Order: sequence, then structure tokens, then C-alpha cells
Amino acid sequence: MGMHSSSDAFNFIEGFTNLERTPSGSRTEYKLERMAYMLESCGHPERSFKAVHIAGSKGKGSTAAITARILKELGFKTGMFTSPHLVTYKERITLAGEFFPDDVYVRNTALIKEMLDCGKLTGNLGLPTTFELLTLLAFLIFREQDCQWAVLETGMGGRLDATNLVMPEVSIITPIELEHCDVLGGTIEKIAFEKAGIIKPGIPVTVHHQGPEALEVLRRRAEELKSPFIYADDNIKIENRRLKPDGSAFTLSMDGRQYSIVTNLAGDFQCDNIASSLLALSRIMPEIDMHKTLNALQDVPLEGRMEIIGTGPSIVVDGSHTAYSIRRLATSCKKIFGYGGVLVFGSVKGKNYQSMLDILVPSFDEVIISEPQGFKETDVEAVYSYANGLCDSGKLPGKPLFLEPVPEKALKLAADRAAKLGRGKPVVVTGSFYLAGAVKKYLSEESKK
Repeated sequence: MGMHSSSDAFNFIEGFTNLERTPSGSRTEYKLERMAYMLESCGHPERSFKAVHIAGSKGKGSTAAITARILKELGFKTGMFTSPHLVTYKERITLAGEFFPDDVYVRNTALIKEMLDCGKLTGNLGLPTTFELLTLLAFLIFREQDCQWAVLETGMGGRLDATNLVMPEVSIITPIELEHCDVLGGTIEKIAFEKAGIIKPGIPVTVHHQGPEALEVLRRRAEELKSPFIYADDNIKIENRRLKPDGSAFTLSMDGRQYSIVTNLAGDFQCDNIASSLLALSRIMPEIDMHKTLNALQDVPLEGRMEIIGTGPSIVVDGSHTAYSIRRLATSCKKIFGYGGVLVFGSVKGKNYQSMLDILVPSFDEVIISEPQGFKETDVEAVYSYANGLCDSGKLPGKPLFLEPVPEKALKLAADRAAKLGRGKPVVVTGSFYLAGAVKKYLSEESKK
């Protein structure tokens, strides 16, 4: 196949086994031997830059974007590798949030294809997965483009993640909760063990907001590897959180000093993500320029994480898909907009939509169930049935509930219903990155008309 655009390049990569599309419960699918061979075959591009490595269940994408933005403001050419994407695969491999020129993606994917075709990339270890190829592509691009730093977010887990062959300057582990239990294990301790796999011997690791089970696993692993363990809850204090539609502000106390922080990122959880990033960078850059750092936080490019679009009505697009993140989203929306609004919710199979709806349905005036548009399987009827049970249970009698599987139509319906509610009531789209992506794509297309 010819590659003439980044779309062609990513279509080629998508043609391999995609464990995001069809997750495998078999741990044999998740191993590092093939990834190590590919990196060696390509001359170890992962050694060409300094790295910040981030794992966790929630907040790791936001923490990555914040960290990359700070490093860029400090004058470093900084690559960023994150997942999933909302609209285009290019979002996963960027220069601190900005796309590389299209030919950069094409040229480096063509190199990968050439090596695969002649048998030099994987030896006798079998065909790579889509995520392995995306990781390799990111490393090749960062090397070619002379990136001094790279901020890397794990895809799933950490121990066997394709990104886990880097030797970072610092690791960050964000809050851990039950997720991907079929692969990572069915307890917090097992999942924490997988996330702890990114901790490297002697390399500092910063950890934020953990339950006692996860904290014990992470602390013990750091001790085994003699890695400095920095628990954010013991090292920082966040006060005076102020949330508005156009961002957040708070006071951070760290290392005996106090900082007034203003950011374009909305949501009280972003205060924690910023604190995690600052704590990690301060440990590897003791002389960090705080003036530039605080300036960077005022403009962090980040889509799909409590992203607030427009005012009539405000549309909140958020990819939260776990109970922990949904609870924090609902809390932030209430602080910014007050009670209510119209919820557009969708969830893919394998996610605990019941616990998410238990939190969300009582928080909104009206509810619309829609269907995430992506390659993951969904059961919109089951989600709707559960929501209907909540609305008919007697706890929430008469709460308007609609089923509109098409995200664009669901958004239009929600905007009409919110306008009738008045009083600044928002539309909140959440439950899945794939639903958020469909809505973002539609809004982008509408803005061009």
C-alpha cells in the first residue's frame, strides 16, 4: 500500500492486532520481548531523549499534558505519547500537544513497514500489535525530531506495557482503581502491582492520592528497588480551590513555599494533576524556573478532559469512564454550574456503567443515553435499561430519560433541552472517550460550516 498521508500511515498500523479494539484476557498477549527486539532493531530510539513515565488509572493523560507543557515552556523540545485519541491518531504522538508535520508520521511509518516487509523488525517473535507499533513510531519520531524530553503515558497497566522499556528521569503514578480486571487482576493490590512495574531502580517515583492497599504495594516496590518514594499527600497542600468555566485557581504549598496557580484547565481534579506534575519535576529539576512553570499552566492544550465549549448552553466534553473520575466530574460541574443540566452518557462494554450512572443520574435534570462511536463494542440498550430503572425506581420519579444512539443527534437534543431549562444549565457529555471523540468531531465539523 502507498502512504501519502498520516491517515494512510495510521490505517496501516491499525491493520495489526489491536488490543484496544479486542482486549485479550490472555497475559501472553502482553509481553516485552518483541518490543525490546524492535527497539534494538531500530538502534534504540528510546535512549535518545530524557523521559517522564506516567501510569495510573485516572489523570495520567492530563498529568502528561501538563508536564509536557511545562517542559516546553522551560525551553525543551518535548515529545508526548498518550492514549486514547478523540478524533485522529496524531493526537497520540505530538510535540507537547501540537501535531508534527504530516510527512513526519508518514516517513517514519514507511520505515517501520519497510523493516517489517524484509523481516528485520521482529525476527521470529511474530507480528507486533497496534500499540507496540504506535509506541515505536513515537520513539522514532522523537529521535528524528531531536526531542530532548518525552512524556510517556502507559496504555494499560505498566509492568508489561510497550512504553516500559524506557529509563525515565522520574516516574509518576496517579490514583489507582479497579480497571481492566480481566488483564490486570481483580483486586486493587494486583492492579497496583502492574502499575508499580514502571518504577525503576534508583529512579524517583511520585505518587498521588492512593488508597491504603495500593499505597502499600507501591511503597514496598519502591523500597525493593531503592527508588526515592515521594508521596504527594505528604509533600504538598492544596487550598483555596476556585473553579470556573474558563479554568481553575488554587494555592499550592510545596517545599516550604506557597504558589498561586491559575490554569485554563477546569475541574478540581486538575488541581491534583498539576500538583503531581510540579512535585515530580521539582525533584529532578531543583532549580526549576517557577515563573515560567506557572506561566505554562495558564495555557495547557488538553481536549476531552472536562473541556468546556461555548456558552449557549455550555457543553462539557469529558472522557471519564470510571466511578472515581465520574464522581469528581460531577462534583466539579456542580461547583461551576450548580445542580442540574442535561447529561449525555454512553459506555462501552467492560466498563462499570452502573456505578457511573448511580452517581450521574441524580446529579442532572434530564438524561440522554447515547452510543460511543468507535471500535469498542457497546450495548446501548443495556445502559438505557439500567438508567430507566434508576428513573423508575421511586428514587427519581419523573426524571426525563431519552434514548438517542447517534451522538450528533443526542447532542442536538441535549442542547435543545438545556436551553429550555435555562439558568445556565450545561450539557455534559461523558462515560467514554469514544463518545467524547464523536461529539468533538461533530462540533469541529459544525464550526467549519
